[in-house]
Amino acid sequence: MIEICLVSMSLDEVRAATGTYPCNCFADNPTVAVQGIGDSGEGFLARSRALRELIGSEAKLYLEVLGDTCEEMVADARRIVAEVPGNTLVKIPACPEGYRAIRELAEVGIRSSCTAVFDVEQALLAEAAGAVCVAVYVSRLDRAGCDGMGVVRDIATAFREIGARAMVCAASLKTPRDVERALLAGAENVTVDLALLDQLATSPLT
Repeated sequence: MIEICLVSMSLDEVRAATGTYPCNCFADNPTVAVQGIGDSGEGFLARSRALRELIGSEAKLYLEVLGDTCEEMVADARRIVAEVPGNTLVKIPACPEGYRAIRELAEVGIRSSCTAVFDVEQALLAEAAGAVCVAVYVSRLDRAGCDGMGVVRDIATAFREIGARAMVCAASLKTPRDVERALLAGAENVTVDLALLDQLATSPLT
């Protein structure tokens, strides 16, 4: 099943999206966490628990660690899954410390999505470490003069060749056409915000 992943920490946005669209997983990142929480004074974990209550225990919820070292990432991840129960996964960056953290977390049953993946080599290392998902930042690659969708396609092809268990996520998508191209390239998870969901749902021909 394809995952349509809403990236938002705004409870109002999540209510609006889930009331209309078939979102089956949810995620944060530092920017949307700040935007979603705003001036409420609510902490990140408190907002994450409120989000978990809103979406239910079975929906996937990807929450990002903030540490820089393996030890800090592992500690963050343990705290996140302890304080935000249910089908919660942690987001770990693609870097040497991140691969160590992914491996250590996998050994104790904590599932990780490896984020900020920019090439096949990083994706293969993340999958080998035990990541259940690798997230390719498509628009960032495009801004750097690379082919973001081509990277998604190459990773999906490589994963099929080796029988990888990790799924490919196309993240940082900006337009409905981006979502279409990502799915055709082999992505199994696409990240969207509410505005992009609204664009996906309409057509001038409807």
